[in-house]
Amino acid sequence: MPRTALALLILVFLPAATAWDGAAGEVYLRCDQPDLQILRCDYRSLTGVEATLALHTAGGSVPPRERTAFPWPEAKTALLFLLDTSDPGRAAIVEQNIRQVASLAQAARPHYRLGLARFDKELEVLAPLGSPAGVVASAAQRLRAIGMTTELYRNLQQAVDLLVATEAERRFIVVFSDGQAEDTAYYHEDVVGAARRGGISIVSLGFPRSVARSVALQSLRRLSHETGGVYLEAGLNGTLPDGFERQILASTDSGGRVTFALPGPGADEQAPVAKLVVRTATRESRVEIPLRLPPPPRVSAPPTAAATPASPAIAPVPVTPLPGRSGDRWLWYAVPAALTILILLALMTLYLLFRRPGKSPDARHSAAPELKPFAYLISQTSHPKRYAITSAIWRIGRSRENEMALDDVSISRRHAEIQRGADGAFTLLDRGSRNGTFINGQQVKKRTLQEGDMIEVGDVVLRFTESGADEQLQEQTAIQHTRQPRSG
Repeated sequence: MPRTALALLILVFLPAATAWDGAAGEVYLRCDQPDLQILRCDYRSLTGVEATLALHTAGGSVPPRERTAFPWPEAKTALLFLLDTSDPGRAAIVEQNIRQVASLAQAARPHYRLGLARFDKELEVLAPLGSPAGVVASAAQRLRAIGMTTELYRNLQQAVDLLVATEAERRFIVVFSDGQAEDTAYYHEDVVGAARRGGISIVSLGFPRSVARSVALQSLRRLSHETGGVYLEAGLNGTLPDGFERQILASTDSGGRVTFALPGPGADEQAPVAKLVVRTATRESRVEIPLRLPPPPRVSAPPTAAATPASPAIAPVPVTPLPGRSGDRWLWYAVPAALTILILLALMTLYLLFRRPGKSPDARHSAAPELKPFAYLISQTSHPKRYAITSAIWRIGRSRENEMALDDVSISRRHAEIQRGADGAFTLLDRGSRNGTFINGQQVKKRTLQEGDMIEVGDVVLRFTESGADEQLQEQTAIQHTRQPRSG
């Protein structure tokens, strides 16, 4: 296959690939080629500083064809406020968030298309994108921390989908959250990938629940860093830094667009990479940007001269020509190798589909009794189940972060915990639950457990025992390897 044909195939299947997307120092860039002769770079300052862009190719410096500051006429910026209302324990923080959303909405300039949504287990749009600032501020007054489960990543992906469908030159999600996520099938990488494909940046406002739990805010910081958004962290009282509105809106409105006219194929043909230099008042960053170039013109072979008759004394030696040109000889090795790899992948897929099934998750967990439990909690139901306490700190609650996660709305996300001391004694502590923790009918904050104590967390009753077995009940033991209890 000639090189020209290969180049044409690449151009057919990658007509408008993004050449570069990421941070260059204090500036976030998105560069693409709307056609083969143009490189277009949109840029924003993450810190409010001014920036300039210069392009260099193998042929030398390429002057910009056009510079346009943002917002240019008719430009729009979509801004979706997304608030976590998943835990009643965050009621005071949500009250602060209501005022913060109103302040941001009032500070937004006319070219912004604003929207408001809340989430816990599901996402709910309270003001659609394109709503006036007053409508957004009014809708925020209805926010209440009444949810239960926090599905941060799944709902962020839904917010990305909403913004992708919105016509705007720039798109941002401004998420208000404590960073806690209880997703089990949606992950950080899913959100970052979807956001970058949609040209969306995530601005994160982190509200720590406590000093110990502030580590959860790292997930928000990474989301912003990897999608070109800013990250701001509030104090424990929910107060954001002074001038947070100006900092957020400046990061979404800064910069502009620079267009470069690319040189034709030539010296860059073998290594189509351009170097983009990004300069600010404090630093200079260099980015290598891969380019798509038009295929080189096909040169016809010059006409062959008339053959000179050979001497009759020398017989010509027949030569069998190789198919194709010598420069394409690598294809005769690459194509069989690629076919071999595809056949191996197909065989592996068939093997995985039709092999004898291995042990099921339940079968794997049936081997768990190799761990030696310290004690047990036995559910007081018609079908009792015995939960093995296998660590010195055993947390109980609705969140999947707990060693014993119970799906019951009467239980707080972080309800209680059992601690095993060096002397072997067990102590039950309430972790600030909404409905309280009880032992033998008496509400407690902290108490040493005794054999047979009845523990109440919400509407769930559990009997504490250090006995290795209960022959009378014959309940099934569940030793948990995840933080979600499994049925026996």
